[in-house]
Amino acid sequence: MMIRLVMFAELVAISAALALPESLQSWVLASFLLATAALVVAIFPSSASLGLARLLRPGLVVVLAAPALWMALQAVPLPTGTLGNPIWATASAALNEPLAERITVDTGATMLSLAQYCAVLAVALVTAVIALDRYRAAQFLHILLSIAMVATAMWFGKETTVLTGPDGSTVAVLGVLLSCATAIRAVDQLRRHSRPGTIAPGPLPALSAAIIAMIVCIAALLIRTNSTAVVAALLGSGILLSVFAIRGWFLGVWGTAGVLATATLFSVAIVTVIPFRTNTDLTIALSTSSQIATERMLQDVGPAGSGAGASTVLLPIYRDIGIGAPRERPTAAAATVIDMGWAFLCGLAIVAMLGACILIRRSLSRAYDYVYPALGAGASIALTILAFADHGILGFGASLLVAALFGLAFGQSVPGSGRDAISLESKEASDWMASPTPASRPRFASAFATIWPRVALMVLGIALTMQAIWMILPEWYLGRQSSLSTGVSTAATWPNGISTPVSVAAARDDLWTREGSRSHWDSTAGEQKTALPLASNAFARALRSSPLRGDIWLMLAAASKHNSDQSSTAAMLKMSYYTAANDLDLLPLRLSVALATDAVVRELEFRDLIKRDVSLVITHRPAAKPALVAAYRSASADGKIYLEGLISELDPTYLDNMRPRNSRQGSR
Repeated sequence: MMIRLVMFAELVAISAALALPESLQSWVLASFLLATAALVVAIFPSSASLGLARLLRPGLVVVLAAPALWMALQAVPLPTGTLGNPIWATASAALNEPLAERITVDTGATMLSLAQYCAVLAVALVTAVIALDRYRAAQFLHILLSIAMVATAMWFGKETTVLTGPDGSTVAVLGVLLSCATAIRAVDQLRRHSRPGTIAPGPLPALSAAIIAMIVCIAALLIRTNSTAVVAALLGSGILLSVFAIRGWFLGVWGTAGVLATATLFSVAIVTVIPFRTNTDLTIALSTSSQIATERMLQDVGPAGSGAGASTVLLPIYRDIGIGAPRERPTAAAATVIDMGWAFLCGLAIVAMLGACILIRRSLSRAYDYVYPALGAGASIALTILAFADHGILGFGASLLVAALFGLAFGQSVPGSGRDAISLESKEASDWMASPTPASRPRFASAFATIWPRVALMVLGIALTMQAIWMILPEWYLGRQSSLSTGVSTAATWPNGISTPVSVAAARDDLWTREGSRSHWDSTAGEQKTALPLASNAFARALRSSPLRGDIWLMLAAASKHNSDQSSTAAMLKMSYYTAANDLDLLPLRLSVALATDAVVRELEFRDLIKRDVSLVITHRPAAKPALVAAYRSASADGKIYLEGLISELDPTYLDNMRPRNSRQGSR
């Protein structure tokens, strides 16, 4: 009964992650469900504990723990002059307070990526425990096939669904592999239907469902995706069909070698169809979309990376300015290099290839149910190709589905693990009852081998629970703050109708706004005196963990321009220019702050930056021209003179509209 509840909780988490938008609510829901599943498996003992211990060898444990340890290390303060990113020293000088250097450029994004990896790891381990039983493994395979088919049908049938873009293509490829594995398993059951040991009561319904799912997924791939995704699906299915051919029609070494040689030639022929991009980075060579900003990020990435999740933070900085520009998403391989470094990507590729080889070997050594490890091997090949073509494998829902598939494959790659665990436990119990003085050392070693996987799952479940609480607390705090009249989110609001999106990662440290809010400067002078110190403190707290937030640097500069020290305002405004130069939504407020500060207007570097912003308003944002009027009226004397000179050069006809009416009459 407990295992059924665990299966239900895990499948609900995967379905919710695929069906709901990738938001804070979906993350918290999935984290709580997966934490509950991991804790239930860890607390309630079962005969599968020893089988999980046989599966989790020390080498595999090191491989699974390495990404989490590296993400945690990226957020740890480091000594000055080591692997820390230079942005921390620059932010420290701008804030005029010491900041410890870190590898990551955004600790909130890195911790959120760590939370996603813990969720992926929980799905894989819990699925592996479930899949140790062959009956439950068959049920789980059919349920995963249903989820993939429904998700692909939604993505294929409706343009505005959640699974638009590369996430949908990844799920469609996984659907092809799952349908191929289900069909092979059904055909294998039909061939030996009269023999004992069959799992499903009737393979024909499973075969029919597999055929329907394959038609839906292949049609979606052919119509909605590029040739790379189709090739990845074909190569992954080719692995499954090769194992099926070796097991069903050939015996001996020569037959296996012949099938593998044929599959290799077929794979090479298919790979030639993929459109490789020349004169570009290897990580984006298979991408068919624009990757201009990604190439710039790859040129500046350090050996240790920029921190997990940093690619989404850095992308707006490197993106070109343009209205209607296509939305760029780095490929999964490029994002891995930007976030974790080249060495991590190379190690990940090696682990994927070694895992595929191990699963193929285990699939060929199984007497029955060989399709599960073969499915994992095919997914390793297909997902490796997709990682160099799009970003879909890093999506929250797609990553959970991938983890469930690999957990199913590795759980069934250990032959007879569940039965061996039961027989061994019963044997130990009988030996203990028969022997008056049992050997404590073997019993202790056996107990430790059975308990430590449960302890690992318990620790993972507790970590997921803490991460879910960490994600939900800022939202609760923001809800409390919104009801306070002196709160930062209500009193410290800003002019010119600025609206900037707040990412999920920034919500951890950004307590000055709500997502989708639009701010206005409507407070009275007395309210501003109370709100500005609160706003400055909140902005500074956010920048201590996310120094690349150009919008927050601008807000802090706007809050500090009322102080006597204009040098700090200039330093913060310069950080806003460097970290959000291409954000057109920030132009009105940035011009207002810059032109009102004499220390900014008199500096040659700022003059060039102001001229760039004014030209952007005139050329790219004609609707924002009234913002120039507001900036002109609040500007200092030097700022007004400089802005008039710029407008006369760029748009002389607008100069009369910008000046006050009495000034125009006096000039006449």
